[in-house]
Amino acid sequence: MTGAPEAEPAWGAGPRAAPDRPVKVAHVVLSLNVGGLERVVLRLLERTSRERFAPVVCALQEPGALADELARLGVPLVVLSRKPGLDPGLPVRLAAWLRREGVRLVHTHNPGPHLYGALAAGLARAASFAGGGGGGGPRVIHTKHGRNYPKQKRKVLVNRLAAALTDRVVAVSDDTRAVALEVERVDPARVVTILNGVDPEVFRPGDARAARARLGLRDAGYHVGCVARLSPEKDHATLLTAFARLREVRPDAHLTVVGDGPVRPALEQQAARLGLGGAVLFTGTRGDVAELLPAFDVFALASLTEGISLTLIEAAAAGLPIVATRVGGNPEIVQEGETGLLVSPGSPEPLAAALEAIAVRDDRAEVGMRGRARVIERFGIDRMVRAYEDLYDEVLRG
Repeated sequence: MTGAPEAEPAWGAGPRAAPDRPVKVAHVVLSLNVGGLERVVLRLLERTSRERFAPVVCALQEPGALADELARLGVPLVVLSRKPGLDPGLPVRLAAWLRREGVRLVHTHNPGPHLYGALAAGLARAASFAGGGGGGGPRVIHTKHGRNYPKQKRKVLVNRLAAALTDRVVAVSDDTRAVALEVERVDPARVVTILNGVDPEVFRPGDARAARARLGLRDAGYHVGCVARLSPEKDHATLLTAFARLREVRPDAHLTVVGDGPVRPALEQQAARLGLGGAVLFTGTRGDVAELLPAFDVFALASLTEGISLTLIEAAAAGLPIVATRVGGNPEIVQEGETGLLVSPGSPEPLAAALEAIAVRDDRAEVGMRGRARVIERFGIDRMVRAYEDLYDEVLRG
């Protein structure tokens, strides 16, 4: 069995000794562009104890649209500007930076940063040992935010190499844990599960009428919402096709798509071809998602692959029933029939039927509130941050 237990992980129960001074932790990312991974990193930075840890962010490509948040959080940022393709000099530059900054823990996020960060930490440890430092260079923790292409052999081999140089691999769902263990063959002793978390006081039920007015929507009708980056793996194309079929039986249905990305022009053209006209609203990227979610009667996500969807957790916290594809960690969020419905990916007919089924449920509000209760129980932000802090302590002690 590869799933993590429901109970608090063992490392969450131990005492926390305050260090003489905060331990410097470097979060290594590609960038801080808009996405679930990046929002998880920012929430972790926001709530990490500054008495115990001093975080810094290293972006390997560019700052990203969310980088301004770091100034508000008081977190330094360095950009190392990775060269296109494989950059063999990057681990050397990164290792030199780690040593200059006195970083004791490297926390990487997703495959590219994992490989470069693990190699750089190894180089820094070797340099410390050669310089008489006893090999006391930085340790490495990696968060596996998604499935990371388990069917692509080359990428799997790269992930195995990086994992061999890593102290702990954190899976954000039971599904990503299974990929780490069964596909990438990471030593089970090095794999832990820490579920992504949201703040249920920020994402909570609200005034639907006010939220619809915020979006310029009519109050009447059946409102379907989706918040996700407009990229192929989110499969908005199937969602649009399913929504067109829903409109055949629910002409009062309206779809709001929050997010932006490379496939937006194609999706807008598809909506026009389907004759959806004013029935679909593309809002682009929004910074007020928590205020918008109460506008929806149901939240829909048609992803082809997921690690564990932060937007699904946010929608559940807002008390929305959910219709989502049965992929990745989605079944760990959505309890079939209890907090929403799960359907096969890439299939418009079941998705349309599920959206219609939610529309006619008399207990639709209760379905959403059961989802919110599950978020509070399993996906709270404080639980996530506490687990990471205790894992940091465990690795540093080792």
